[in-house]
Amino acid sequence: MTGAVLQVLHNEWPRAIDLAPSTLDPTTPGEHRLFVQAIRALIDEGLIAIEALLIGVGDEPVARGALLTHKGALMLEQVTRPM
Repeated sequence: MTGAVLQVLHNEWPRAIDLAPSTLDPTTPGEHRLFVQAIRALIDEGLIAIEALLIGVGDEPVARGALLTHKGALMLEQVTRPM
């Protein structure tokens, strides 16, 4: 789940987007707990930032205004650049 979050945000960088479990994998509904854990872990590591984490407001949790931090973007560039 963390890999999916990072991949989506890397593709959208530097634009902030709203993320929900269904935007990551529409074929796997109900992964709400894993999604929230992944978002919190990535924030704790300083790899992403969000405006708000909305839980219990709609059908699924939403990370509003999610984007890669500078640290997250640099880390992904080092991991994904060709050798």
